[in-house]
Amino acid sequence: MFFIPVLLVSGCSWVEYFTIGNKTDAPITVTYELNELEEGNIFGIFINNPEAYQLSKLSKIQWDNKFELEDLDDNPVIVKVILPPKTIMIFGRLHNDTYESNNQQFINSRDFNFSSMVIEHQGEIIQITKATFDDYFLKKNGYVKFDVE
Repeated sequence: MFFIPVLLVSGCSWVEYFTIGNKTDAPITVTYELNELEEGNIFGIFINNPEAYQLSKLSKIQWDNKFELEDLDDNPVIVKVILPPKTIMIFGRLHNDTYESNNQQFINSRDFNFSSMVIEHQGEIIQITKATFDDYFLKKNGYVKFDVE
């Protein structure tokens, strides 16, 4: 009898991660800008201190192999980092909600505080705006991700 109430009280919690994967053999430069939070929202989905992790040969995150990233831009709403080869960068998290699109209403005062992104790789430049975000970032297995291959 005790088991059932514990399940009801504990509930479920999940996170959807927003990631950039560098599956190439060369570093890439990622620069992104955050918007100020909209009125009434207290949590941004995107962060100005991204984390990076080594990718396994099967392109899985190696959670125990974290890389420190240096922000090359002093502006607190602009992040510019060099992402090493075969790594993945987590630059946003959506807690206990399901990502559908960049203009959806989020629970828990979450805000899609993404403005724009530029990814540079061996002379190629990819520009992503909030309006084009869903053209590049695809949702798969709890990740909203874009991979440079």
